[in-house]
Amino acid sequence: MEESQPSEFQFEIEQVFLVEGGTAISGLVELGRITPGQAVDIHGLHSKRHGLIEAIVVGGDRVEGVEPGHVCTLLVTDLTAGHIGPGMLATHAGGERHKELRARMPREHSRVGV
Repeated sequence: MEESQPSEFQFEIEQVFLVEGGTAISGLVELGRITPGQAVDIHGLHSKRHGLIEAIVVGGDRVEGVEPGHVCTLLVTDLTAGHIGPGMLATHAGGERHKELRARMPREHSRVGV
């Protein structure tokens, strides 16, 4: 049996804040699906950080997953706000570098950014 690979996930970070239990990042899910408990990589121009999704919040309520088009806040552990900022991208752990992802993004979802 073939081992399941994580689906591509791309989330552009619009805001970052410190909250009890971790760092909250808010923005738009552009590709894929993510659920609590999954690991993510945060890509900057010259760096990559790792974190774990502790919780997902949409409209003030915790949810079990989000898909493309959802605006949400991800509570990420193992990261500090000083290492991440607006314009960075979150991908599933082991995901592609953001320049490669941006080049493949559908035109209607592309944004001016980093």
